[in-house]
Amino acid sequence: MATAPRPTGDPRFKDARAAKIAELITPAITAQGLHLEEIELAANGPSTTLKVSVDLLSGTEQVDLDTIAELSQAISARFDEDDVLPELDTYDLEVSTPGATRPLTEPRHFERNLGRLLEITQAGHSPILARLQGVSEHAISVVEQKPAPKKGMPVKYGEPAEIAFAAITHARVQVEFSHTQ
Repeated sequence: MATAPRPTGDPRFKDARAAKIAELITPAITAQGLHLEEIELAANGPSTTLKVSVDLLSGTEQVDLDTIAELSQAISARFDEDDVLPELDTYDLEVSTPGATRPLTEPRHFERNLGRLLEITQAGHSPILARLQGVSEHAISVVEQKPAPKKGMPVKYGEPAEIAFAAITHARVQVEFSHTQ
């Protein structure tokens, strides 16, 4: 799988403090129909910046800004309840989504990007551009995009192919400005 499958234990939370925060805020995140992607704590002078990354579990829709704002308020309210995190005396909360070009590391990341153009690197091979056609339990189905022979000519596509998650060393969505799905 791209960027190696996650081992047991949850590396989304780099330390015990982040794991504790995840435990506290996960109910607010799931209440919004979202999945907690990652928590990052960064010292920023006298305060701490708490970065919370969330995404939808499935589908190809995007998380809207109203949902992010509501979630941010819910997380802040949870922290204010009985001062559950006294070690975070002052903090700046940043709630966001992972972004369009984040590395795809889990099958659900691929499922959320069906129909999109990906740059995929397999062990021992050069990166390819391919349109994601499907996702199964162990692999993705893609159609490789061949470079146009001359500027302005239509893009050519290869034959459909299947790539096992185990063979993918890196995968990322390529932002397109003119493709319609």
